[in-house]
Amino acid sequence: MSIDMIEPLTLGQEVNAPRQPTETIAQSSASKALALLEAISKARGNSFGVTEVAADIGVPKSTAHRLLKTLEEHGFVGRTGSRYRVGGSFFELSEAARWSEFGELRDVAPGPLNWLFERSNADAVHLATLSGRDVLYLDKITRPAGTRLPSRVGGRFPATCTALGKAILAHSPRATVVYVIGQPLTRVTPYSVSLRKQFVDQLGKAQTEGYAIEREEACHGTICVAAPVLHAGVAIAAVSLSVPTAIVMRVGDTDLGALGRLAVDAAARIAHLLPLD
Repeated sequence: MSIDMIEPLTLGQEVNAPRQPTETIAQSSASKALALLEAISKARGNSFGVTEVAADIGVPKSTAHRLLKTLEEHGFVGRTGSRYRVGGSFFELSEAARWSEFGELRDVAPGPLNWLFERSNADAVHLATLSGRDVLYLDKITRPAGTRLPSRVGGRFPATCTALGKAILAHSPRATVVYVIGQPLTRVTPYSVSLRKQFVDQLGKAQTEGYAIEREEACHGTICVAAPVLHAGVAIAAVSLSVPTAIVMRVGDTDLGALGRLAVDAAARIAHLLPLD
């Protein structure tokens, strides 16, 4: 992949991003309700109050209270006194998500992910897809005593900071790559790539080798290797494994090649299990 493919684009320029009235989106009740649902999902089963929710989504307490009351009526939250918890309708949505556009991926992935987890001795393995400029985590296996990672199923992370994102973008249409790097690249750690040319060079290397590497660009102390799940030559997802930086420093980069081949094999197993169109 060459920098020439994205040279006509200047940093900060949006590509194929439909313009919508900002005020309409910001003020809409639907937008606020969705923001509230996202905030609730982060509670991870813990109780929460109106004040916390209002601060999280940036609305007055009266608005947060009204939204919570509506969600309570529809079963998305339950209330004990002044504290709220996730309601039963959330679990119904979780089951419905199995039939979403990612349902087939999640159905076939557990076997290959477990295979990769057992053979790589990684701290964690992930399955993710590209969503906008982020990767969206669809599945994760981790060791109880492993490195604490900033990833969670259903969560998002800037694609350009992850091996998952690089693996997917290295096998994505030009327009997708241009869109993702059409804004200044996010820096999560001091090691995150901020130069567009350097990032595109990394995509070219990932194309050639079949897997991508991320060195502490998403999390200090962790190196990730990822490979794309390909369908008709285009990446629809990626699998990754995370290992402590200290281990790689001890054994050397040669071991990363072996881990990369394991990731490629796991991704190919997932692709093979997916139903044909």
